[in-house]
Order: sequence, then C-alpha cells, then structure tokens
Amino acid sequence: MHEVRRLDVPKFFQAVIAQVEAQKQSGVPSVNWIDGIGFVAVPFLPTPETIAENLKGVAHFALILFTETSFQEEKKVVFGGREFSVKLTKAESNKNYVQLVKFLKSLAIEGGQAAADAKLNPTVQ
Repeated sequence: MHEVRRLDVPKFFQAVIAQVEAQKQSGVPSVNWIDGIGFVAVPFLPTPETIAENLKGVAHFALILFTETSFQEEKKVVFGGREFSVKLTKAESNKNYVQLVKFLKSLAIEGGQAAADAKLNPTVQ
C-alpha cells in the first residue's frame, strides 16, 4: 500500500461519489465492507512487475480509503446538492481483504492517520 486514508463517514462516501462523477460513470457505485469497515482499494496500474506480483498472490494498492460504518445495503449520500446511493458489498470471502481490514482496524486503534503514515513509511518523522 502506498497511501491509506481514514475518513469520517460523510467524507468517505462523498469521496466515492466524487470519483464516480469525475469519471462520468453511470450506475450505483459500490464499496467493500467487512466487520464495521467500509473501504475502497485502488490498485496500481498494471505493469509487468505488478502483474507478476499479483500472480504470486501479492496485491499492490496505490490508495486505500476507509471508514468505520455499520452495514446497510445502500447508504444515501448528498453530494453537490443531489442525493446518490452507494452500495456496500460484504467482502468476507476475500482473504486478502479480511487481512487488510485487520490492518485498518489496528490503525484506528493506534491513532488514525499518523499511525497509518508511520506504518507505511517508517523513515518519515
């Protein structure tokens, strides 16, 4: 993971909608949800190196956005004066995501964003 960002619930869902709107996508966006954590994992663009790593079972993410939230099939979000829906998809069947959520929960306990930055880049003070 290159960057991890913990957002409060409204900002998280607004960020999801902002990306959908920026990319002019249609349909209802979806985020993953496991054990009280909603998250979006943005992979790096495929390169020969990342493809080789993926084939070995190692996933590389450019960005993880997450929030602590209860499960609902859909969350309503107001963005730009309009109401949108975002679906939550239970992702417990993905072992990698289960491990990711354990890591994200440890960040929430240890102090949020500063802890995330320290774990991802321990040389930065």
